[in-house]
Parts: sequence; structure tokens; C-alpha cells
Amino acid sequence: MDTTTNTPQAVDTSICNKAVLVSLSVSTWTARKYSKEITAKVNADHGASGDAGRYNKSLLPGDAESYKALMRVAGYARTSHYSQSLAWSDEGWRLLPTANYQEYTDKLRTLTSDFETALEDFLLDYPALVNQSRARLNGMFRDSDYPDVHDLRAKFSIGVEFSPVPTSGDFRLDLAGSTIQAIEKSVVDRVERATALAVKDSWDRLKDCVMHIHSRLSDPKAIFRDSLIDNARELTDVLGRLNITGDAALETARLEVAAKLGAYEPAMLRSDATARAEVARDASAILSSMGNLYGTGA
Repeated sequence: MDTTTNTPQAVDTSICNKAVLVSLSVSTWTARKYSKEITAKVNADHGASGDAGRYNKSLLPGDAESYKALMRVAGYARTSHYSQSLAWSDEGWRLLPTANYQEYTDKLRTLTSDFETALEDFLLDYPALVNQSRARLNGMFRDSDYPDVHDLRAKFSIGVEFSPVPTSGDFRLDLAGSTIQAIEKSVVDRVERATALAVKDSWDRLKDCVMHIHSRLSDPKAIFRDSLIDNARELTDVLGRLNITGDAALETARLEVAAKLGAYEPAMLRSDATARAEVARDASAILSSMGNLYGTGA
């Protein structure tokens, strides 16, 4: 069957060849348990209807540092995944330019190792934490709320999947030519929409960063953390690798933010009112130029 006639033009192979799709899954144990019995009693004690509220027990002490450390690493993994990739679809996939593949995988490898170490620390503490909770929860304690160590270990994991960016022209289906053309066009359209979303994601991140700097520094009395400038430096660094379409305007804006807003140390901006005001003015000017470069949606 000849299906090559009048097929839609394939998606930009520069996107397909310069990026992969990546999906991160992080599984954890919430250490919380809904109690139907206590919920009913609390609602009854207050004369409330049965659906007025839900009572969730905290199964571990609030100062369970090994558990909190484990959950922090899980949060860092999610944050790193989002900061090192671009928006792509609603199904959990994100776009990872190959230019940033090494940085992404290096960070994830380190975080996965940290996660495994923190998990072992937590599992060692777990029996003692359960005993503490036995006394803390008193009559609300239930042995059945606590998995054994083997089952608990299985509730924690970090996993990553990679997939090629879809492209048209690779269908080996026994379908009518018009049907295959429609399928290929849907692939083209979806990739084009998702690529536009990835570009917008980069612009939005840069704009939000500059707006935050302008908001904090334009008020001489506003307190700000070192992360205000550190985050700008990290963002401008990663956006240099995430610019999947080679957007010249985005690169211009990125370099300007790095040179003008990331040039001063936070301590200096706190002590030097003139420098602080200058960076605030630069931020305002960059916001205006970004609007001209990318439109009012930038």
C-alpha cells in the first residue's frame, strides 16, 4: 500500500533529534492514616454531620528527623526534575534537551543515592519511631497502621523513564492512506503545540525570576534571601541548555539577566543602596524588553 502521497510535512527533526522525553516517578509513604472511628467521634462530639470533617492520624512523631530528611530528598528530586527540563504534556512527560541530558542525569544519580542513604537511615529508626508513636497516640495507636520494614521499603522509590520525541512518517499500519495521514498530522500538531509550550515555559520562568527580583529590590526596606540572586544564576545557567529551538530572543534575554541581575553578590545589594536601586531599574528594563521580544504573554 502506498501511503507516501500527500502526507503532511514531518515535524521539525531538530526537535526530535535534540531532545528526549523524560518522566520521573517518586513514591513515598505519607505516614498518615485516615481514622473513620475517630472522625465519627469528633464530628459527633461537636454535633456536626458525618461528612463535616476527616481525621488523619500522624503516624510518626513530628520530630522524626530521619523521615523528614528522606522526604526532603524526595522533594529535591522533584524540584530538580522540573528545573532541569521543560513543560511538554499533561501525562507527566517533560522535554529534556540532549544538551542538558548529562546535567540532568548527574543530578538525578546523586539525588537517588542520597534518597537511598536517607531511606536506610529512616528504616533503622523506624522501630524506635513506632514505639514512640505507641505512647504518643495512646488509644489511637493501631499496629495495623504500620507496615513491616520490608513492606515499608517497597513504598519508597525513585524511577525515571526516557522516550523519544514522537515524529510522523513512522507508521506500519494496515490502514487507509487517509487515516494514516490524519494520524501523522495529529502527531505533527501535538509536537508543535508541545514545543510552543516548552518555549513558553522557558520565557515564563525567566519572567517570573526577573519580576521577583524587581519586586524585592525596588522596595529599599524589603528583606530578601541570598536565593533571590542564586536562583537567577542557576536559572540562566540551565536555560542556556534548555533553549531547544535556539530562540535568539530568549538567549539575548538570558544573557542580559545573567550579566545585569546576577552580577552582584546579595550581601552587597543589602549594604549598597545605589547598587540595589540599579539592579531594580535593570530588572524593570529587562521586563519591558522581554515583552517586546516575546510579546505581552512573556
